[in-house]
Amino acid sequence: MPMVSKLAWDNPYYSFGEMKRLAPGIKGHLIDTGHKGVYIPTLFSEKQGNGTAGAYIDSLKEAYAQIRFPNVLSPILQGMLKRRGFYLKREYVPILKTHADVYVWRRK
Repeated sequence: MPMVSKLAWDNPYYSFGEMKRLAPGIKGHLIDTGHKGVYIPTLFSEKQGNGTAGAYIDSLKEAYAQIRFPNVLSPILQGMLKRRGFYLKREYVPILKTHADVYVWRRK
């Protein structure tokens, strides 16, 4: 059995094989929480380096007033988020049921 983070063990958003198509070339999970905006706990680009992930993040900024990416482990994704005005914050993440480091963007 693969090693799985305790955060992911009981979390349906981290189930293997359960990612949804969010946009052409992008799979993952988007949870719309209304007043708290959207959480993106998983994001996967089917072909890396062609700009689809960046374009998807840009489209989210047009569609939502608040966007949150919890527990980002990829240095590439961290850089993409920072370049797009996301900032790192420690906060309680209801979908994970724990505190986590979250990249947050809010429309001004």
